[in-house]
Amino acid sequence: MTSHHSPLSPVGGKPEVIPRKSKWQKGKLIGRGTFGSVYVASNRETGALCAMKEVEILPDDSNSAECMRQLEQEIKVLRHLKHPNIVQYYGSEIVGDKFYIYLEYVHPGSINKFIQDHCGAITESVVRNFTRHILCGLAYLHSKKTIHRDIKGANLLVDAYGVVKLADFGMAKHLNGQTANLSLKGSPYWMAPELLQSATQTGASSDIGLAVDIWSLGCTIIEMMNGKPPWSEYEGAAALFRVLTESPSIPNTMSAEGQDFLQCCFRRNPADRPTASKLLDHPFLYGNSGDSFMF
Repeated sequence: MTSHHSPLSPVGGKPEVIPRKSKWQKGKLIGRGTFGSVYVASNRETGALCAMKEVEILPDDSNSAECMRQLEQEIKVLRHLKHPNIVQYYGSEIVGDKFYIYLEYVHPGSINKFIQDHCGAITESVVRNFTRHILCGLAYLHSKKTIHRDIKGANLLVDAYGVVKLADFGMAKHLNGQTANLSLKGSPYWMAPELLQSATQTGASSDIGLAVDIWSLGCTIIEMMNGKPPWSEYEGAAALFRVLTESPSIPNTMSAEGQDFLQCCFRRNPADRPTASKLLDHPFLYGNSGDSFMF
């Protein structure tokens, strides 16, 4: 997609009210979540497409306030990022009682959707290609001292050429020396044990680092290989217990290089996990796949 002028350049991540008609024409609904809805939208001047997140602003509604907070956090992070493996931010605005954020349109959609559509047909070659793209995005993100904190198939978008882009930055955190604002919202299946430990144990270290994304990447690789993440047969406290006390089972269908890659991701001590940049040199990413990598 070609870049174009954003309808609004927020200051400090917050949009201003624009009384005029938006530059974007709402199209087909492509997703719905706790935060609101996602539509395909077209630029009224150029015809370019984007993904439009829409949230209704409800006064005194805690869910609406939380959605707004996450979207503002996403804007705060994304507006400073530009990389082919990270979804591009175009702008945001308030129109009436609705808040809109405009992002790069990546079709056909998430890795999670890809898994559902191609169940049983995802080869290690495809997993290797996707992993390489995710790592390129993570290496760039981490170079900006930013943690994604919610890496999983649903938050990774893949286009028609097999290029993967990191998305959904509502949980992202910049390493600025302050204590991370942790919560256990969402599924624990992809979470690093130290993240759960810090959020659930009083007095536990809150020094959450970039390595949490590496653990989550490992869980996402298992999600791609098995069609579901580790511990998905458990719920609630039982799932939390598994994450805190055990390491995920590594698929024996993977190559030796693939299994070694996962063992690197699942080192219990986060200080022992390789960085994203280091993992880009791992032999797993250079198998005899014949893949054509695009960045």
